[in-house]
Amino acid sequence: MPALPPEQLARIEENRAKARERLAARAEAKAQEAANRDAESATSGPSGNELNLRDASRKRPYDSIKPAKKFTNYIEYDLSKIKDSKGGFMPDDDTNQLPEGMTLEEWKKKQQRIVIEPQRAINPDDNPKCFECQSVDIDFELFKVFKCRVCRACKAKFPEKYSLLTKTECREDYLLTDPELRDDELMPHLERPNPHKTTYNNMMLYLRYQVEEFAFKKWGGAEGLDKEFERRVALRKEKKDRKFADKLKEMRKRTRTETWNKRLDRLEHRHTWGPETRLPNKGVSMRKCTECGIETEEIIF
Repeated sequence: MPALPPEQLARIEENRAKARERLAARAEAKAQEAANRDAESATSGPSGNELNLRDASRKRPYDSIKPAKKFTNYIEYDLSKIKDSKGGFMPDDDTNQLPEGMTLEEWKKKQQRIVIEPQRAINPDDNPKCFECQSVDIDFELFKVFKCRVCRACKAKFPEKYSLLTKTECREDYLLTDPELRDDELMPHLERPNPHKTTYNNMMLYLRYQVEEFAFKKWGGAEGLDKEFERRVALRKEKKDRKFADKLKEMRKRTRTETWNKRLDRLEHRHTWGPETRLPNKGVSMRKCTECGIETEEIIF
């Protein structure tokens, strides 16, 4: 590497000396500033508000940053009231989220649809018993709605008596009408949310043996119900056959008319005129076609 000229080496040394002087002056200024700050804090001391603001600015440096407008609608939770319930974090004070005028227990009953079983009497003879097995462990939901004393085991054992029917099944299988099914005193029913869609009306469920008793009383037993069912089936079939016959008759008529019109369009008619008849004192003669019956008038000059 070639040696630098003496003038350039002297300039480099001069620049290094100036840089060292600037660094020394900067360090001295920082030390003086720190000494003045310590002396000021020792004599007067900072106020509590200044300390709080200083600590807040150190802890939360992004307070000046504001979110966009579309992100301003958010929920801020109080983390001091959060507890681990092993199924998600829930606030301790649940009553703040309840509807107005409703307690927490009432809200839970409404959400879970709990059937509260009444307390059993001390005397076993005073407790309601199952129709089938005389057990006191009856289904209180059926007892409350349908006044039916049956235990859960017998309910599953005899589905032909204690199963629930929908409104459509009662109307189609037992030939009951809507006014009869909507009468709570005549036909008690149990409402359940519609499983097909939440926006539909609630399902109306009926107890099978009560529906059968009412239907047999209305139609005169099982034989009367079968006869009425057969009569309605025959009437429905007759109505369907009559509708089909009317449509077939209309189709034949339309086909015959179209065939006749096509035949008329295809054949050319030539008139066969009969004898000429003159009208007296009018100077007019008339002729008539012997096939189609059309008449013409001709003026005689």
